[in-house]
Amino acid sequence: MQSASKRVRTIYSVIASSNRLEILRILNSKGPLSYSELKTLSGFKSKKESGKFAYHLRKLVRQMLVSLNREERRYTVTSLGRLILNLTRQIEEQSVIESGKLFVRTSRHRMEEFNPNRILQSLVREGGMPVELAQKMTSEAETRLYKFQTTYLTAPLIREIVNALLVEHGYEEYRHRLTRLGTPVYDVTQMINTIASRTDGIDSLISQAAGAVFSDYLLLSQLPRDVADAHLAGDIHISHMRSWGLKPDTVFIDPTSFASRGINFGGRLLDAPRISATTKITEALSSIVILTELLKREVSQEIAITNFLDYIARYVDSRSAGDLRDILLQTFKMMSHHSGLDSPSISIHLATPPADLNLDEIKVAKARKATLEAYHDYITSISVPSVKLVVTPDASDTEVSQLGSIVSQGGFVSISTNGDSGIAASGIRRSINGQSSGGVRILHGLSLNLPRLAYESNRDDTYFRAKLALLLQVATSALFSRRMIIEDLTRKGLLPLLSGNSGLLSTENMPLVLNFTGLEESISTLTDSKASVVERNTMAGKIVETALKICNEKGEELGTKFGISAVMDDAGKRLASLDTDKYGKSTISSQAKRDGYSQVPVIDSTELLKDDVMKGLNAYAEGLNGGCATVLNVRDLSNPKKIAEASKVAGRRLKFFKFGNLISICKTCGIKSTSHPAKCSECGSASFTEISTL
Repeated sequence: MQSASKRVRTIYSVIASSNRLEILRILNSKGPLSYSELKTLSGFKSKKESGKFAYHLRKLVRQMLVSLNREERRYTVTSLGRLILNLTRQIEEQSVIESGKLFVRTSRHRMEEFNPNRILQSLVREGGMPVELAQKMTSEAETRLYKFQTTYLTAPLIREIVNALLVEHGYEEYRHRLTRLGTPVYDVTQMINTIASRTDGIDSLISQAAGAVFSDYLLLSQLPRDVADAHLAGDIHISHMRSWGLKPDTVFIDPTSFASRGINFGGRLLDAPRISATTKITEALSSIVILTELLKREVSQEIAITNFLDYIARYVDSRSAGDLRDILLQTFKMMSHHSGLDSPSISIHLATPPADLNLDEIKVAKARKATLEAYHDYITSISVPSVKLVVTPDASDTEVSQLGSIVSQGGFVSISTNGDSGIAASGIRRSINGQSSGGVRILHGLSLNLPRLAYESNRDDTYFRAKLALLLQVATSALFSRRMIIEDLTRKGLLPLLSGNSGLLSTENMPLVLNFTGLEESISTLTDSKASVVERNTMAGKIVETALKICNEKGEELGTKFGISAVMDDAGKRLASLDTDKYGKSTISSQAKRDGYSQVPVIDSTELLKDDVMKGLNAYAEGLNGGCATVLNVRDLSNPKKIAEASKVAGRRLKFFKFGNLISICKTCGIKSTSHPAKCSECGSASFTEISTL
């Protein structure tokens, strides 16, 4: 007992030194450190102080509060050292609490005496409030805070009290500037439990938590107030809010532009492997993997790789067909890695290169065949592919059959029949005027709630289009504001790869694309239920014409280009839900589909033979200069042969379309199926999740 008591007294004597306590705190926060690192961080910078530092460190080591890893020559705090630090912090907090003064637990996890000048400084610096008014509000906040019978204050609590006072006095604008970004404890707990049940992993949890902060930041700070209000009200919808104010949505990359010269990252991406000039297939595909991995940090939705066959065809002659397929398969697998906030998908465009490039047709055919075979193997090796194909098909029955097999097994395939490589798998176009080439950033992710305009127009299509023109003023301003935000972040170096210095992308051409949501429902509201296909097509044409006219006028005013698209995003379900609350379930359910408002034209194989449907659909798609992702629904087609047959017909009648399928994925073993069995064929589980290829 005496030895234990002596041991405790010795430890107390050791930690009685503020220098030794500081050494413990540094090791606890920084982790293992070398002798020189710890000495510098502890404030012993001169040679004269070396002896003092060695003395203090030796005391801590002898009492086993700090240990030395002799192999790595690094010091670390022990479990006993951490216990001492925790007890010390508790003693400090309790002592200041019992002193009778008012103290604050700060965001730096320290207890400090309450200083009302901090409120004054915050009101002036953050809120932009005049000093005299800030002094008045500070005095009132101080009086109110001293009335609280609380053990201690916290920084968030003080901010809440100040904001409440600002609201009471009618200073809403100042309160808006002072709003704290963050997520309540309950919401974080729910987030952890939800993600754990989905087994998405810790990266998903961190991304979602960060996303909650940046979503609030977008609405409270980055967007004009009228735009934020329009989103919250449901007049418009901003997709991927957590990264909308940080990254562009889609980029088009042409790898042939750097095949012979590589990419110069300069001093911006020191952790990135260099991309040098390419001389063989392994180098060519390695460069693609490196580039897409880097772009995932700076793009939120899609990386579209054009001229892929042009890029790899020149390197395939020394490889066997099987070897080439295996290399491409590994490339697709490596490209599927998800990273960071809103990790984008990757679309690869397979189009036969134009004759003026003088590429060996045999090499191109070999590269094309190997790519399709590798993609077929890839989709069977992964539950949800993040690599997608945009194919300009050749005339061979073999390839059409192969595409049917890929689609039937859950592959993500889009067909571009006119050889245009400037279309991403999502349907977004690289250029809204048809003249762009090379690398381009596209800003979109903003949808217009057309059904709401129709409900509020009393079936008057003229009034509807007038209201659409007003909404477009808000929406175009929102996208233009976003462009300014993205350009500012690029100048600050937060998007280094997307800057003009790398030569990868054009910095001047950045199309801004608005998306239609609920056009089908709005036409149903505006026209008679017995309206013919021709009448509905005419109405759609008027709506598109009005939207393009307003976009062109706004573009000329702002010196930029605006486009209109009909592609899938996450707007349909949210906007339908908000309108259900506003107009009633009976009104909305009679128009909207089960999963929300429509966004893209969806047809089945039987409609491909209807001339009036095809004529109207093609006119609509051609009018949407930002892109139109027509979907060929193949859910009811039972085998690859029938899918291939439908694909042939669609290829003759549509310039661009996607295959719409539904994949069932076993939650237990990850096996997928498009036949939607009651039980998994591999493990017998009856627990499935469904993924759409839209």
